[in-house]
Formats: sequence, structure tokens, C-alpha cells
Amino acid sequence: ISASTATVSQRINEAIGKLQSENPDLHIIPLMDQGDYINMIIQSVLQNLILGGILAILVLALFLRDVKPTVIIAFSIPISVLFAMVLMYFTDITLNIISLSGLALGVGMLVDNSIVVIENIYRLRNQGVPAAKAAVKGATQVAGAIFASTLTTICVFLPIVFTQGISRELFTDMGLTIAYSLLASLVVALTLVPAMGSTMLRKTKEKKHRWFEGFTNGYEKVLRFSLKHKIVVIAGVLALLVFAVFEAVNMGTAFMPEMDSPQMMATMEMPKEATQQEGYEMADEVMSRIGGLDDVETVGAISGGMSMSSSSSGNTYSFYILLKENGRTRSNAQMAELITGATQDLDCELSVSASTMDMSALGGSGISLEVKGDDVDTLNDISQDLVEMLSGIEGTTEVTGGITEGDMETRIVVDKNKAMEHGLTVAQVYQEIAAALQTEATATTLTIGSDDLPVIVVKSPEDALTREGLMSHEISVTNQQTGETEAVPLHEIAEAQDAESVSSINRENQVRYMTVTAGVDNDHNIGLVSRELEEKLAAYEVPEGYTVEIQGETETINSAMNDLILMIVLAVVFIYLIMVAQFQSLLSPFIVMFTIPLAFTGGLLALWLTGSPISIIAMLGFLMLAGVVVNNGIVFVDYVNQLRLEGVDKKDALIQTGRTRLRPILMTALTTILAMVTMALGLGDGAEMTQPMAIVTIGGLTYATLLTLLVVPVLYDVFHKRPMKKVDLEDDLS
Repeated sequence: ISASTATVSQRINEAIGKLQSENPDLHIIPLMDQGDYINMIIQSVLQNLILGGILAILVLALFLRDVKPTVIIAFSIPISVLFAMVLMYFTDITLNIISLSGLALGVGMLVDNSIVVIENIYRLRNQGVPAAKAAVKGATQVAGAIFASTLTTICVFLPIVFTQGISRELFTDMGLTIAYSLLASLVVALTLVPAMGSTMLRKTKEKKHRWFEGFTNGYEKVLRFSLKHKIVVIAGVLALLVFAVFEAVNMGTAFMPEMDSPQMMATMEMPKEATQQEGYEMADEVMSRIGGLDDVETVGAISGGMSMSSSSSGNTYSFYILLKENGRTRSNAQMAELITGATQDLDCELSVSASTMDMSALGGSGISLEVKGDDVDTLNDISQDLVEMLSGIEGTTEVTGGITEGDMETRIVVDKNKAMEHGLTVAQVYQEIAAALQTEATATTLTIGSDDLPVIVVKSPEDALTREGLMSHEISVTNQQTGETEAVPLHEIAEAQDAESVSSINRENQVRYMTVTAGVDNDHNIGLVSRELEEKLAAYEVPEGYTVEIQGETETINSAMNDLILMIVLAVVFIYLIMVAQFQSLLSPFIVMFTIPLAFTGGLLALWLTGSPISIIAMLGFLMLAGVVVNNGIVFVDYVNQLRLEGVDKKDALIQTGRTRLRPILMTALTTILAMVTMALGLGDGAEMTQPMAIVTIGGLTYATLLTLLVVPVLYDVFHKRPMKKVDLEDDLS
């Protein structure tokens, strides 16, 4: 249990290589290698992490146009990552796709604190303040703001620790990793950055930024216009919020994004009457057709259901398909459709799984309905109704349920009244038939040496009870009044019925149930299909004593979504409390908090523009967005308050803060956004796993940056009517 999958896989491959080198005629091809998949994903995430760090440094160089402060920030990235990895080691967090994704997402935020500090030091230094004094004063001015902003980002992941089930399993490592890296960045920003700045910035001159000066002047004009026309600004962002929420309702949901991998699997089911030789011949034909497709490297087949989703059967065959890693022209989903089309004319049922290691398998697959009740026939009738219901919903595939693979059975239905006329009970009749159907019995046991051998007496074929002679079978019964024995033919007191039997009877808490399942094709998502199903189920009349419950992927999505929504609500509360402590006010935090629901607009619009459903990974992006989006707002409001305490007029303080904080706000936003661009583009194998989270974060941060620069000043001007005092908590309460 404690072994590393990648390490075990590597050792097995080494052993295979050794065997092949010792035996030239031996050829072994691993058809499914989870270690290879893990290494591929980790390598992709590491590449995104490195590229994100490089892009963040390029942003600094572009805005500062000075090598020295850029070098200082560049140093803070590896030191913060190393600090975080040490904490990961001592808290038993392994380097996996979840934790590395946390580092990759955090690398853009790692430099945020350092950027705010170095930019402030750099600004003071260019105003003529000595290097050492500029380092101390520059760090002190923003220390409270970056401390609060770091805590707001960290606290959004705190509720994950209190969740249960799959949400905790998936996201705990990511939350802790981001928390560690941000704590490290805070320590580095308040210690290493000022220390390096006090020496490296002794001789420095601010470079002229003509294009940025022009941009700043243009922003000032827009800001002044926004402050004069507050209603237009607020109405605009509210309209976009309503539009985004409306579109989100129609997006649908998904558990995990579908990921491409070089390994696929297919399961073939032969007809029951097929012989083993016919099964082998059909398996060879399927292998030949799949192997002849482009992008397929090799195919292997195993007799029997070796997959986790199928039970072992003599008529079942599993195929493991290895795709080309380089130069592929089709995705896994497209390959699955191609394989299905190439084999659809064969006399067998072939189901194709797009990936052998898809993360969506954690939450089940497709739609599953559980029908509970006592009577098997009624359960089957309800199941068949649900099968028809699911088949009528656009987007469903492979709908199965009820008694689908059972054999025919003969049922004896006893008429209680007729049986009682002959002095028989139903139990006596069934007992007599059971004894008559028994073809063998243990007569005695022979002991030979130390072995006990049972002696079994078998009825002759002539004496055995058959289907044709069953109803003519006579039951001997003694008349209680006359004492005479009479033979009662079975057909006088019972009738025979032919019906399909169930292959097995499932029970949960002593209640019988049947399962109806359906897949969802690539052109539809599970959320919208489930929503239509729920509407039809609401109109379906379930017989009394029976229930229909939605299980499978839909239940997992709803459970995880509820957990994440609760986490977002708790995170918002924590963020507000932290800002109250930072600002010593109830009003200033409210202004910053107002940007959170509006910032979600950007995330929802990004999902809508990219055609992505709202998945669990996307919801994690909204969770992280709640903590990140307030950071620039905190820095903005904090500086406005500082200026007003120094006696600057409110409008002038807002304009001056906008001009002063424009560069660090844009820099921190761009470093985080660009660090996730490679993730959002889905570059690299397995990048689909974190792609929705990156899309949400980029869209939300882009829109939130605009909110910080325009909406926050507008809201500040609306709500802050009174002159600024040292402590305005009492004013707010009054």
C-alpha cells in the first residue's frame, strides 16, 4: 500500500528489459503501465511550472525594465518552491499530479508578494530615498496588506481539511501545497527581498516607460469617468453577472475532465450460444481491425473480463490498446468512436473505454438508477420503463437495466384455496416439489484409510422430474377425516408460468434492488442529461412501496459540488474576518468582498467561451479565485486609507492610488495569469486534468483586475462618505 506506483512500474520494466536481453527470442510489450502514465502527467505539470516561472520573470522584466529587481524576484521563486517542498516532505505529501498542480498554480502567486514589496522599494528608491531606508520603509508600508492578502488565499483551502469523501482525497494535497508555497513567498518577500534590495538597488535609475506612462494616463481618464458615472459602471458589471449566471445554468456539469492517454481498453461480449473457438476467432478479427487503424501501435487480448468494469465470463474478452505517443492525429474519444465504427458489423457487443486510467472513474461512469422494492417482477417492470425513459433522452448510450441476461425459468403458482381443499399448504407443496426435483443425495460415507468419501445416490433419467411431466406430478396426501391416502396431481392445485429469471438478486439493507445504467456520448455532458432525466422522473408514478434513486456519476458530482459550495461560503466568511482585522473596519472589507461574486463572472464567462462544463476541477478554480481576487483589492484600499489618513482628499486619494498601484496590480495579475496559460491551453499529455481550473482562474483574474482598478474605487467612493479617522470601526457600527 505504501509503495510508489511509478517506482514499482520502473522496476518491472527493468526486469522485463533484463529478461529480453537474456532471451533474444522473448518479446514483452507492456499494454497497460500506470507508472508510465503517472510519469507523463508529472513531466507535463513540471514543464508548465517551469514555463509559468519563466513567463512571470519576463513580465517583471517588461514592466520594470531593470535587471536588478527582476533578479531579486527571480531568486524568490526557487527559494519559495524549495521551502514548500520541504514542508511537503515533513507532512507526507508526495509529488503527484494534485500536489504538483498546486505548485504550478502557486508559482504565479509566489512572486505576488515579492512584486508588491520590490515595486514599492523601487518606487521609493527612485524618489531619492536611500537604499537601506527604502528597503525597510517599502516593506513596512505593504507588510500588513500582503500579510492579509496571503492569509485570504490560504484560508480558502482551510475548509478542505474538514470535508470528507472524494473531495478531501482529491484536493487536500493541492490546498496544503498552495498554502505552503504562499507562506514561503510571504517569508521571502518580507526578509530576502528587502535584504537584497538594500544592496542591489543602491545604484539604480528608474527607466522611462513611455508606453506605460501613456497607459497610466489613459487609465486615469477612465477612472475619473467611472467615478463621475458610478451607476453606469455598477449596472454594467451587474448585467454581466446576471448574463454569466444565466449561461452557467445551461452549461451542465461534469465530474472530471476527459483526459487523453496512450492506453485504451475495449471489452467484447459474445452471444451466449457461441463456442470458445468462435470467441477466439472473433477476438482475432477485432484485434486485426483495431491494429489496422492509424495511431494504434499494438493491441493485446485476454480471454475473460479483466477490466474493473466487467465481470469474468467465458464469453467476454478484453483488449488493451496501446496508441502512438508521438505524431497522433486523434484524441482518445475520437479513437473510441473510430474503433466502434470499425467493428460495428461484427456479431458481438464491443464497448470501448477511452482511457484505462481516466480520473473520472473515481466518480463512476454515466447515469445509474437504483430501483428498490420487494417483488422482482415489479422491479423489472419499473426498470424497463426507466430503460425506455433513458433511451428517449438525447445523448444517452448503451442503456441497460432490469432482467437483461437471465435464463428462462418455470414458476409454480399454487392456488391456496384449491390446495386447502386437499389439506395441503403452499409450503408443503413447495417442499414436495423441491424433493422431487432433487436428482442426487448423499446416502452414506465410506472411510478408506484417512479419507472420508461420500456415497452419492443419483436418480435414473427415467425417474427424474422433467419440465413436461412437472404438472402431472402427483403429491400424496392423507385425508384427515377418512384416513385414506390420495394422489393429487399438481395441475389441480397450481399452474405453471414461464418467465425470465434474474442472474442474481441484489439486496441493500435487506431490500431488493435493480440497477438501470446509461452512458453519455461525447457531444453531451452528464449534467444536462441528468437534469432532463430528473424532470421525467418527477412526472413518473412509482408504485407504492418502491423507490427510484439516482446514483453513479451524478450523485458523486452533486456530493462534491455541495462540498465545494460549502467551502466557498466558509472561505468568504474567513476572508471577510481577516480583512476586518486588517482594516479595523467593517466597511472597507465589504467593498473588497463585493468583487468576489462579480469576479466569478469572469470565470463563468471563460468557461462559456471555451465551451467547458462546470466540473469539480472548475469549482476548485472558483474556490481559489475567491482567495486570490481580493488581494489586489486589499492593497488598493489599504493605500487609499493610508493617503486619507495623511490628509489627502478622497477623490485625489483614489486617483493617486490608481496611478501608484496600477503597475504592481497589473504585474501580480499577469504573473499569475501567464503562469497558468500553458495549463489553460492544455499543453502536454494529461493537461486536461487541471485545464478547467486554469481557465476559471485566468478568466476570473482578468475580469477581477478590471474590477479592482475601476469598480473598487467606485464602491469606495459610494460607501465612504465620512472623513477618515485613525480607527473608523465605531463609525461603521454607528
